Amino acid sequence: MDETDIHLCPDLRTKGLQLCYLFGSTDPFSGQGLYEIYDQKASCQFCFHLEHLMDMFPDYFIFVVGDNAPAHRSIATTDFLKAHQDRVEFVPLPTYSPNLNGIERLWRVMRDKLLRSIAYDTLPQKCAVIMNFFRSLSFDRFISILGIANNVTA
Repeated sequence: MDETDIHLCPDLRTKGLQLCYLFGSTDPFSGQGLYEIYDQKASCQFCFHLEHLMDMFPDYFIFVVGDNAPAHRSIATTDFLKAHQDRVEFVPLPTYSPNLNGIERLWRVMRDKLLRSIAYDTLPQKCAVIMNFFRSLSFDRFISILGIANNVTA
């Protein structure tokens, strides 16, 4: 899992411009993913995302692999994980190791395909295009992006 910023105009990252945050988690075995856009990137949004993952996979214990962002290490997140330790475990990656997080490759493809050379009129329009990208991503393309062999089985 990871979060990434979405700016209406990414080259003008100045205070006051429109900004939102894409939270994403992927299951490398099934290709299923949960991608959500929030207006903040804080502990409560991270915990909402974890709750939605648990709702999405009600019969599974979930290992969430992610970076050491402040929202992942906060007291609120620690309390949430402790309260749900029977359902979810957060596995932090070493600092400065985005190459170990497969979703970083997915973000790169998404940015290259949708964000680098296309101008959007509004932030909601941009977010809708991003969400459609994830909805339409085939399993074969997904595992290709993540660098997973096509013969992976659950």
